[in-house]
Amino acid sequence: MDTKIYYIMDTMCGWCYGFSDVITEIQEKYKEVYDFSILPGGMWVGNDAKVMNNSLGNYIKQHNVRIEQLTGKRFGEGFNKNILESTDIVLDSLPGAKAIVLVQKLKKDVAFSFLKSLQNAFFVEGKDMNDLQTYIEISESFNISKEEFTKEFQSEELTQETLKHFDMAVSIGAVSFPTVIAVKEDKGRVVSQGYNSFKELDKVLSSSIL
Repeated sequence: MDTKIYYIMDTMCGWCYGFSDVITEIQEKYKEVYDFSILPGGMWVGNDAKVMNNSLGNYIKQHNVRIEQLTGKRFGEGFNKNILESTDIVLDSLPGAKAIVLVQKLKKDVAFSFLKSLQNAFFVEGKDMNDLQTYIEISESFNISKEEFTKEFQSEELTQETLKHFDMAVSIGAVSFPTVIAVKEDKGRVVSQGYNSFKELDKVLSSSIL
């Protein structure tokens, strides 16, 4: 596989959730053709992390109407109630990004399915993505042991590795989420930016993309 496909996303990005079925189906179809990796982008990290309030919750809820209309994905009542109606929950992209980086190290073949489960936990069930237990439950469903996941997840090494992923996402040309970038011999091309249908993305990947 000479060409790498980087899927740049954020676990708290609504458009990435809307794109989740498309990119998972694409990865499944082309996994023997291209080398796929998920590259977390770090939308809300550090000083950019958000504390939910009524104004932000209403803004996101209105924005999600458009996502539902275009993608067909639905935001769950758990998300609307537990997250958008909260006045104190912290929206921090780092824990989810660390989980994605870690799972790709431990069991890369399940990474895209793991990501979908993570997004479902947040955008449908409305689970707190700052809670380690949320990630443990998902990882165990993919036969990753609680002990192994917890040890690695809490390490400073993983945090630093995740921060490098954020830098890499910028360096290869991602300016928004979701973005799909193909790289071959250090030459990159943006394949998709924002939401695209399976048909649209399939057409591009079935041809010579670089």
